[in-house]
Order: sequence, then C-alpha cells, then structure tokens
Amino acid sequence: MNTAIRDTANRDHTSHGGIFLMGLIAGSAIGAGLAIAFAPRLAAELRQRAVDSAADLRQAASDRLQDVATRVAGVVDSVADSVAGAADDVTRRGQTVRDNVADVVGRRAHEVGRGALEVARTAREVEQFAMASKTGQQTRS
Repeated sequence: MNTAIRDTANRDHTSHGGIFLMGLIAGSAIGAGLAIAFAPRLAAELRQRAVDSAADLRQAASDRLQDVATRVAGVVDSVADSVAGAADDVTRRGQTVRDNVADVVGRRAHEVGRGALEVARTAREVEQFAMASKTGQQTRS
C-alpha cells in the first residue's frame, strides 16, 4: 500500500512539474509579445537588429561557402594534375614497352628469316643429294 501512495505522489509531482514548465514558456512568450507591442521604439530596434544579424549570418555563410568552394577546387585541380601526370607517365611507359617489343619482334623476325634461308639451303642440299642418289642408282642398274 505504501508503494502505491508513493507512486501516485511521484506521478502528481512529475505532472505538476510539466505543467509549471509549460506555463513558464507560455508566460515568457506572452510577455515578449506584449513588450514588443507596447514598446514601438524597442520593436523597431529589435527588428533592425534581427535584420542586421540575418545579413551578417548570410554574409558569413557566403564567405564560408566561397572558402570551401575554393578549397574543393584546389583539391580537384591537384587530383586532376596528379592523374594527368600519372596518365602521362603511363603513356610514356606504354610507348617504351611498345618500342621494346617492336625491337624484339624485329630482331626475332630477322633471325627467323635467316633460319628460313638456312632451311631452304639445307632443303636444296637434301634435294640435290636425293637427285644424286637417284641418278647413281639408275646408272648402277
């Protein structure tokens, strides 16, 4: 039983705290509205200060945005230069490899050509030997 009474007291206390906070906020808002309504000079001054603050904030945001845009452009240019430099380096290396392969293929083609001439010469010798053997066999018969 004692616990039930304590829970009810806690709920009432929490509920009263929320109501008090809502009343405090509402009273502050009403008081601020009345102060602006009954003090025209103060209202005009507050409006001007709000306009000035908004203009200052807009200028500060614009400056920060411009600063960020400049930094991003610098990073993009730096990356583009790096990529272009890397692409040029890859192109140079590719051309070097291509030239080296062309040289090797040219040398090997020359060697194959010399080998082909050697094969042709050997084939002629074999043909001549075969002809000579055939002719020698015919004269023996």
